[in-house]
Amino acid sequence: MQKPVKSQQGFTVISTALVLVLSTAGALTWSIPRLFGYHPPLHQALPVHCPASSPVAPADRPLKVMNWNIQFLAGEYYPYWSSTFDKPPLTEELLDKNLDRIVEIIRQEQPDILQLQEVLRSHPITFYQDQLDRLYQKLKDILPCYSYGSYWKPKLVPQKNMMGPIDLGLVTMSRYQLDSAQLERLPATRNVRVLVPFYPRHSLMETQLPLENGERLTLINTHLDAPTLQRGKMGAQIFRVYQRLTQLTNAHINWLLTGDFNLIPPGFHEELPANQQHHYAPKSPLVPFYQHFTGIPAIKDVEQERSRWLTAYDLNTDGLDLIVDYIFHPHYLQSQDSRIRHLPLDISDHMPVITTIRPIKSHSGTAHPQTTDSTDDG
Repeated sequence: MQKPVKSQQGFTVISTALVLVLSTAGALTWSIPRLFGYHPPLHQALPVHCPASSPVAPADRPLKVMNWNIQFLAGEYYPYWSSTFDKPPLTEELLDKNLDRIVEIIRQEQPDILQLQEVLRSHPITFYQDQLDRLYQKLKDILPCYSYGSYWKPKLVPQKNMMGPIDLGLVTMSRYQLDSAQLERLPATRNVRVLVPFYPRHSLMETQLPLENGERLTLINTHLDAPTLQRGKMGAQIFRVYQRLTQLTNAHINWLLTGDFNLIPPGFHEELPANQQHHYAPKSPLVPFYQHFTGIPAIKDVEQERSRWLTAYDLNTDGLDLIVDYIFHPHYLQSQDSRIRHLPLDISDHMPVITTIRPIKSHSGTAHPQTTDSTDDG
């Protein structure tokens, strides 16, 4: 009669151990993302750095705008996006060289408004350099005002080639006064919820540029997730951007959106190399953007002279083959002299998109809508 007792005791010990193991695993699954992940609020105010002597933007002259994903000064180096890259490791000398080349191009263009994506303020792979500070020190005489918003800031990136803490974000720099900025977190696209806090929390950064005539220009900067990585919920992310632009347009707010969308324009799918077509939907999610807003590159320009409007290249090519970087604005604003500046491919995997916004007329009594909450996906 003792054997059943021993068997029952043994079963109890095993069951208890199993429960403890599962409980510990569950606790770790919950606590590690909380302790080491990034959990930004849905909306957050951002500091604006602007010397008191900076002038207010004139209302009677055009504003030149430059948008650029600078790929954290890494040039051809792909430490995260490629598992089979064959480039030598990043060095401080290479970062210095790329910084100087990027600064030289910006100085050549002399933009009034500069919007950048993928600016690293801290990471082991870039030797913990603050790239925003380095850029600002070299550009503050022409672009004295700036705002910055992090969209990737966990204490740990669980990725072999990007292991460690990171602070990557969006930057808006201006020749003229900026008086406020905020960041709105967009819906996460990863299907595995526990991974969400460790990867980019793509966002919209809105910065206000006042004009001498009392008007304002809302500068919106973004970097959207990559559908080429086969993640879900991309539709929710791009819909929220469209929803926000519609809200601003309906209130007749002057706005300008620039960024790396990681989406191709309408009608471009058949122009993609065969090995890239499965990464993108045949019908671009940007169709409503082009229907209701002005887009740069314009569809007619892409159709007539595609090579002039290519903005990026994929890892498996030796030349530009994509259009994923854009500037959008409402139809009631006018732009001119739009172009893509094609540069050596070892500076960045993205090319600058440039346009000039014509003088903005005064619309007395125009209301400025408050930010409204979008669905919180955690």
